[in-house]
Amino acid sequence: MKMTLRNRTVLVALLFALALPLVPKAYASGHFATNYTNASLTGVYGYSTSGEILGPSNPHNNGTNIPVNNAGVMWFDGNGTFEFHDTANVGGNIIQRGTADNPIIGTYTVNPDGTGTMQWFSNGSNHARAFAIVASGNELQLGSAEGLSIGPGVVGRGVAKKQ
Repeated sequence: MKMTLRNRTVLVALLFALALPLVPKAYASGHFATNYTNASLTGVYGYSTSGEILGPSNPHNNGTNIPVNNAGVMWFDGNGTFEFHDTANVGGNIIQRGTADNPIIGTYTVNPDGTGTMQWFSNGSNHARAFAIVASGNELQLGSAEGLSIGPGVVGRGVAKKQ
């Protein structure tokens, strides 16, 4: 039997269709191609951050920056909700934010490249942090992601490590 061009085309298409499920799926492209999702972030992390509340954004401090640092634990559910409690030092004033029995609850979003954002409301203000998942998911690098549009201007950074 002589194979015609049409038969060859059908055969090639059939082989391609059979082989396609064997090709790994790519969810991102370029140098940052990864497959992170909200499910990539689960479990309990201990963390600490430090920074400053910027003076001009806080009318009660005569324009000077206020040092801020905190330490606590946070838990991610893998579906976009997290809980945390910590102790913060805001210019020498100690503030307890949530407790183990009554944590602060917020939301998070993980991008395909392992970066993401966290948002929550506490002590009368909206808050946001940017993060990057590092060390095979065992660590988060945290940075301030809030400005005057959502609360006091805060600059700072921190790290969270999986327990």
